[in-house]
Amino acid sequence: MLKEAIQYVLENMRPEAQNLGNRAYIITQKGAQEVIETPIAPDTVPLHSLDSIVKMIRTEAIHLADVNTPALFVNIPSPTNVVCFSQPDYEQRCHRTVYYSADATDVPGWDAKVTLGFEEAQIALRTRFQETPDSLYAMKLVNDISLGAKVIYNDNGVATTVTTQKGVALQTNEQIRPIVKLRPYRTFQEVEQPESTFLIRISDRGISFIEADGGMWRLTARNTIKAFLEENLAAEIESGKLVVAL
Repeated sequence: MLKEAIQYVLENMRPEAQNLGNRAYIITQKGAQEVIETPIAPDTVPLHSLDSIVKMIRTEAIHLADVNTPALFVNIPSPTNVVCFSQPDYEQRCHRTVYYSADATDVPGWDAKVTLGFEEAQIALRTRFQETPDSLYAMKLVNDISLGAKVIYNDNGVATTVTTQKGVALQTNEQIRPIVKLRPYRTFQEVEQPESTFLIRISDRGISFIEADGGMWRLTARNTIKAFLEENLAAEIESGKLVVAL
């Protein structure tokens, strides 16, 4: 009888809530189970420029980091993304609040390896690259080839020789530069676009600009963004209210 009575009490026991050490527990017949509350935090504000995240930090977020609260962090995970978040809240199981996330959605970027027709390449060089001496050279090269009535290619693996015949008799034979340094639009517009080495390859299908810097432009872009933020948020950093890190 006693065993049945205890079993009856356990099965019909109502859950009971208790707070121990700033943590909430539910006591049932199966034992104690901790209740993990979802932290109440503001939604992350989506932004699309470095200027906007600087202004939001100056006018809004920095006031959250006073003498009694932890500093804010700004991280640059990629050339097209910057995030601002808080230090961990130990009363909320080390939850971090992400206040802002800025994404460079207005830059066309550039594929590491792509072959374009000569007319497409002319458009791409004008719209997807900053103008530099090498970009002007590449535009002239593509223009000369696209105007040729007859084009002969000779690629020995090191350099490419292009022979173009224009009209009836005019014919030019030029060995092109196999390597150029270009600046595609690949990061935020407020900072200088990182320079990369590109290999030029030409075939009857078109022209290729192949990225050949091992992706080091990404680190260069992130460092450039970091320098921009440190310059424009110098007062907040010096006061200890803000930390900028790669």
